[in-house]
Amino acid sequence: MAGGLNTEMARLSHRDIRQRRRAIRVLFDLDIPRALEAFVPLLNDNDPWFRSKSLEAHRKWAVESGIESLKPLVEHKWIDANRCAASLLIQFGSESEKYAKILLAFDDLNCQRKAAASLLQDSENLELAQRLSQNTDYQIRKLAYCGSSADEELRSKGLEDPNNSVKEAALRVIISNGESISEQNIVSLIKCGIDSSLLSKPAINLGGDSFLKLIDSCPSNKNLQFSKVLSEMCNDVDDEQVQTLIKAGQLSIIARWLRGRKDSKSDALLWKLMDDDRLPTIEKARLLERLIGRAGEPEINAHAVEFATHCQDPLLKVTAENLSTAAAELNI
Repeated sequence: MAGGLNTEMARLSHRDIRQRRRAIRVLFDLDIPRALEAFVPLLNDNDPWFRSKSLEAHRKWAVESGIESLKPLVEHKWIDANRCAASLLIQFGSESEKYAKILLAFDDLNCQRKAAASLLQDSENLELAQRLSQNTDYQIRKLAYCGSSADEELRSKGLEDPNNSVKEAALRVIISNGESISEQNIVSLIKCGIDSSLLSKPAINLGGDSFLKLIDSCPSNKNLQFSKVLSEMCNDVDDEQVQTLIKAGQLSIIARWLRGRKDSKSDALLWKLMDDDRLPTIEKARLLERLIGRAGEPEINAHAVEFATHCQDPLLKVTAENLSTAAAELNI
């Protein structure tokens, strides 16, 4: 095997191009990492096909061959070789620091980003994360704020980044970690147009003006999103966030939150909303329709009959009558 390997490695420098191409096929089939050393000279070959095969060999065997196998790629003047080295850095873990620092200083943005990602693998390298958070490239700043090297304070600064995608990335990590977000940050993020689906949970949790500002800044089709998050976080009509929405007249969100709830407080609020002119008719109708499954409950039936007698809206009147009819069919 060793003799065959050495023979094929020697053929990579043969003057006959057919011999060289055959040797490459055989060496790849043998799949022995030591063959990589014979591919290094091909980085300088005049034929782009052989240069590409050299890069392929590095991607195939560099990790098994050790960190020094990246040296020819890093020191080469060919940008594709530099980028190949950069893409392999992260697979070497902490061993890649030496070459990652070199590639971080390159003018090529691809090399810089890969090098930064590799260097930030160290979860204790806060100083580096702080330095990279000042980088001119938003992707590198994102890596700095969101990587394991960052601490809570640095992530919080990420919410003030000039780039919205960096803000959103930092926000996702902060929410995932259960870290606090100030009302000032939430208001600022709302003004920047950050995705409301990311802001809904921290805004609802904080309550107050920031929550209402988020709702006011979003189109009505986002109400379902808010009601879902509200359902995850609030289980009682008396919860502060629920009361805040009621007082602010955000009744469509409350109506969606009420769907499926069966406690006495929720029932009382539901029938109160049925007489509130601020809640659109279609939302009221949907609330009544959701009660069909509870037509067997005497209190529901009594409320439906009473509502139907004084309701002036044709749609709601018919819906309430259907509810009481369903109760009658169940012999109530």
